[in-house]
Amino acid sequence: MDPHMIAAALMRLRYKVWGFGESIAMEALLRSGGAPADFAAQLIRKWAHEHPPLATNPLSHVAPGVPLLMEADRTGEPALLRRALELGTLHAHLKTGRHGARIHRPDLAGWENEVWVDNMHLTGPFLARLGAATGDASWYDLAADLLLSHARVLQDDASGLFSHGFNDATGEANRVFWGRGQGWALLGLTDTLAWLPPAHAARREIGERLGILADALTRAETGPGLWRTVVDHPETYIESSVGAFVALGVGEAVARGQVDARHRQMAERARDRLAGFFNAAGEFTGTSDATPVGVDVAHYGARPLGVFAWGQAPALLALLA
Repeated sequence: MDPHMIAAALMRLRYKVWGFGESIAMEALLRSGGAPADFAAQLIRKWAHEHPPLATNPLSHVAPGVPLLMEADRTGEPALLRRALELGTLHAHLKTGRHGARIHRPDLAGWENEVWVDNMHLTGPFLARLGAATGDASWYDLAADLLLSHARVLQDDASGLFSHGFNDATGEANRVFWGRGQGWALLGLTDTLAWLPPAHAARREIGERLGILADALTRAETGPGLWRTVVDHPETYIESSVGAFVALGVGEAVARGQVDARHRQMAERARDRLAGFFNAAGEFTGTSDATPVGVDVAHYGARPLGVFAWGQAPALLALLA
């Protein structure tokens, strides 16, 4: 598939400011260059200049921090870095649960105790890159703390896979190993590791957890380059975004020397499968709809399939890589 066509299809998707999926979409568009990069830059800059203080919005922590820093680095515009620092400060003051991890939506009844794996991609990589952008080592420490506090309550000791959610009130994970959740954890681990200084104390644990997850994904592969929407439940459907995340995340982890080179073949199998999910318009099909944390496998297996940023963007990034 032509990356230009795939980027054009990604631009056509409807975006809200901001939700899960937007960060990786903006990153993919910026990395595409040309009109897609201009489109993403305009969205990011408009938000950075016009949005009210982030503390007024309980969902501000899902803002696209890495793309914001990419654009700040490209333009050298102080206002973008100031907004990034504001976002970093917001992350530093999110509500922390009894088990050490930040709560995703403490403002919502029914969700006030929930830790979500999705946030691993939004916090660690952004805060580690913020440390590099500012030279302030405290951001590296916060990146590692937020990433590992999630990993410690979500990564299953027996399988190495990540639960989608953890209830801080009960101290229990939901123990549903949602496919895209493995992808969010994977990118959170590899991209944070990429930006942490070589001597940082957290590198060892992050690297160990990344290797364990890569091994677990190898065992969960249900056909060459394919995974199910709940990766250990064969009755659930094949879900395309999981393979896109594996192609991207495992591929980058191998290239960076973060995981054993034997995982290169898994990343290549996943990348080879991507073409089969693209339609003639360059849209990446077979991706499950937005998925809140659920209590059982049936909840995940019932999500409808379609074309979404959280599938289109990692597939594009994997092909660009």
